[in-house]
Amino acid sequence: MTMRRSEAYILIMCYRPIGVFDSGVGGLNVLKIASELMPNERFIYLADKARMPYGVRSVREITTAATECAGILVGMNCKAITVACNTATEVAIDTLRSLFPSVIIVGLEPAVKPCLRELGSNGYAVALVTEATAASVKFESAVKKSDGKIKAVPLHALASVIENNDINSTAVRDCVSAVLKPYPDAEAVILGCSHYTSVTRIIREIYGGNIKIYDGAYGEAARLKYCLSVAGLSAPTEQTGSVRFYSTKKRQGV
Repeated sequence: MTMRRSEAYILIMCYRPIGVFDSGVGGLNVLKIASELMPNERFIYLADKARMPYGVRSVREITTAATECAGILVGMNCKAITVACNTATEVAIDTLRSLFPSVIIVGLEPAVKPCLRELGSNGYAVALVTEATAASVKFESAVKKSDGKIKAVPLHALASVIENNDINSTAVRDCVSAVLKPYPDAEAVILGCSHYTSVTRIIREIYGGNIKIYDGAYGEAARLKYCLSVAGLSAPTEQTGSVRFYSTKKRQGV
């Protein structure tokens, strides 16, 4: 039986890689989960070190950075793009989808809804987010609808501290402790930046283990797997999964 052109095209698409980008190392947790859920997929990870961190930049700067990163990955023949950054998702994902309509694009969002579903009647959650995410329309709306149950904490420096120091360093621990000190009775912490996933253990220790932590990374990876399956673009089982890493050049003074 002769294969139709459309079927041949989809078959070729299945073998193409998946692009993942973030401003630095934060998105590696999304990459880890995605590669575990989809062991046959080939991933390309792009760390935009030249413009890290995104969270302190303007909407225009973040949109430009995300567009350029997505463009690089599309140029590398990616069939899907995972925006492994809460800030870039909140600010730029609609732009990316309009610019690259033929590519599956999924984003990382703070896990506000699942947290609200599980909070006690008198409990509240601390949402650790970047300044840009805190100012986004979508996140502001979610916080307002929570009736005070979500307390947004915009952070200027934590992502950079994590990126530039050993995760077990005093600098990282002191920074996280200072951020959470005003909220000793919080019932949950929402990780609203991909970098914050790496300090999960420190957060648990600060609360003596009595804290729920919500991270959107698994939900994003699961969504990516679902979208690929629906589109018929999942990698064939005979393909061996792999990961390639790339980084933009760090600029002086950035």
